[in-house]
Amino acid sequence: MLCPFCGTYADSDDIVCPGCGKLLPRGENRDSGVMAIRQGKRAREEAVSGRTPIWLERQGTGRVYVDPETRPSSDGQIPMFANPEIYEADGTPLSQTQGIERSRSVYGETQTQLPPVMGERSHRKRSDRPIRKHMVNWMVVLVVAVVVLILGGAGAVLYLRRTPAGQRILARMGQETTSAALWEVGEEQMNTGDMERAIASFEKAAALDTDSEEKIVNVPGLLMLASVYEAEGRTADAEAIYTELYTNVVPSATEAYTNEIRIMLADGRDAEAADLMKLAHQKTGSAIFSRQRSDLLPQLPIVDKVAGPYDQKMTIHLSSPQNFDVYYTINQPDATLPADGQKYEEGIFMDEGTWVVRAVCVNGDLVSDVLTATYRVSMPSPRMPRASLAPATYKQKQRVRIWPGLENMEDDDIVIYYTIDGSLPNADSPIYHDGEPVLLPTGRVKLQAVAVNKYGKPSQTLEVNYKIEAKPWPKTAYTTEDLGSIKLNSTTWDVFSRTYGSAQSQEDLTMQGFENPCRRYTYDWGYATFQRMGGVQYLIELSYTTTEISAPRGTKVGQSEDYILSKFCDMGQVESPSGNRGLYSTGDGIGKIYKRESDGSRYIQYIAYTADSHRWELDYELGQGNTVERIYQLYIP
Repeated sequence: MLCPFCGTYADSDDIVCPGCGKLLPRGENRDSGVMAIRQGKRAREEAVSGRTPIWLERQGTGRVYVDPETRPSSDGQIPMFANPEIYEADGTPLSQTQGIERSRSVYGETQTQLPPVMGERSHRKRSDRPIRKHMVNWMVVLVVAVVVLILGGAGAVLYLRRTPAGQRILARMGQETTSAALWEVGEEQMNTGDMERAIASFEKAAALDTDSEEKIVNVPGLLMLASVYEAEGRTADAEAIYTELYTNVVPSATEAYTNEIRIMLADGRDAEAADLMKLAHQKTGSAIFSRQRSDLLPQLPIVDKVAGPYDQKMTIHLSSPQNFDVYYTINQPDATLPADGQKYEEGIFMDEGTWVVRAVCVNGDLVSDVLTATYRVSMPSPRMPRASLAPATYKQKQRVRIWPGLENMEDDDIVIYYTIDGSLPNADSPIYHDGEPVLLPTGRVKLQAVAVNKYGKPSQTLEVNYKIEAKPWPKTAYTTEDLGSIKLNSTTWDVFSRTYGSAQSQEDLTMQGFENPCRRYTYDWGYATFQRMGGVQYLIELSYTTTEISAPRGTKVGQSEDYILSKFCDMGQVESPSGNRGLYSTGDGIGKIYKRESDGSRYIQYIAYTADSHRWELDYELGQGNTVERIYQLYIP
């Protein structure tokens, strides 16, 4: 703007005129005239025609600032507008007379020389005018700088500590940071091949997760750490991570199983890998592990007979489809194969019963899955035989026939065993022959019979009770009250030696069933054994061939078999296929004739039991002509 007092050009920021020093006008006139043109608020034409001009009169110099388009008026006054130029008093531009060049830009033009101001002031160019300088407050600048530095530092700290990007920066710098940042930075380092630093970052992140209150387990991060361990050759450390993951952390996830199996197979640990494949299939349900295991292990053994029920005895055979060794167990569900099994060499025979066969194929350290086959051999049993005579009391002796059960009438393989001596029928009992009646003895008789088929299966036992009241009445059975010339368990050595003299020899021995030591005295006719009780020796065993000693019921050596049998009970039962014949069998004792398989010799044996379980035995050894050659008596307390 131009000073309204002296016409000196002043900047819009100046408060006082640089020429005259007077306070420049502000307010409503600031947006009018030249200022308005400079600020673009009014066009130049409006400034020229729409405003009342300001006229400046100069005293002395005759120079004024005028608009080049405005000429002097008749009254000698010259208006001043926005684009001034210096004129002489007569209206001649000073630039034509003095060649003044513009140096300052004023609406696109420059001026180099300013006109003189007030007459009393010395004339000088604008460039000679002193420039006012403002003093800098360096203390304020320093305070501002310190504040800026503090705020910048605080912002940087907040950025590093509170933002994920800042945490990653700290992690790269090796400073304390979060586990999440360490996992990310470790992954970056792993991807760039810096395995050593990646391991350090991962391990530090894992430690932070473990030490946290939540006990966080970053499964993807641990898998990356394990893979880096593998890359660095630290296989054992990698396996430890995989094992922990599939054992305690994520048993249902597949990644840890897959990686551990790969390591095992690479190390040649096929058996361990197979076991882990089985576990992985069980925990994850992934069929991949099952197929992988099937491809690795030997195939299952093959059995030639399908498991299930059978009605006859049989033999099964095992084999390996790949010609590997086969190991098996029978009825051992808890046995470990192949360690507890036996190597298969030949067929396995199965009698009646339940047979659980477990078998595996073995190829070195690799063992197939266990084949389990259960066989139930249950052969059919025949029906219980039938008797032709109804149970009742009969006044005369009777005969009875025995038939198979109705369902077995046409079977040719049925064998019937029977007894009338009171014992249960078994394989050592008489065999009933078709159509041949059995003579029932006098007294109370119990007929018992059992049918056996070709499989060896017995039927239920037939039992029929009869009472035959016909003479002669049978004798009684041998009892403990039957005594001969010598009484067992009461005759002392002193009495015996006085009667039969001194022995030829003696020996001490231990006998089964006796607590105290025994002493045997030998004679030319046999021997006598005594047991010492309370300082006294009592007779417990006697074997003799002399007729000087008599047995119970007046029996002696040299008597016939029939005579001996006539003294004791005999139900008349016939011999069994073995040559043995039952005489009687009761709860108090038995009587039976035995035939030795070794030499075919025979002996009659009677046994009696007391209520307190003492046993008395009386034997008659039969020789040529069925006569008694030796008598043997025994007492067992």
